[in-house]
Amino acid sequence: MRINKRLCVESLLVTLSMILGMIGWKVAQGMWMTATYVPDMSESYSSATNMQTQVAFGAIVRWDVSMILLYGAGLILFAAVYYGIRSGLMRRKQRS
Repeated sequence: MRINKRLCVESLLVTLSMILGMIGWKVAQGMWMTATYVPDMSESYSSATNMQTQVAFGAIVRWDVSMILLYGAGLILFAAVYYGIRSGLMRRKQRS
């Protein structure tokens, strides 16, 4: 069984573009939510003493080795599935 190099590169590019698209969607969604958020301070708290003095923004994400390996394995798995589907479709098309 020969590996098609062009199809391997295509599989990796499709996978990377989907990942970048998902990241871009999250960034755009966060920007939209930030721009349209209007706090209602007057009705949220009955008195000013209950309000917080510090506000934390975002979430803390700690990247460790297992998380990086998990994302890398997911990238390789998705690329392999895409490669398998595309090569199967190409073989079926050649037989017809």
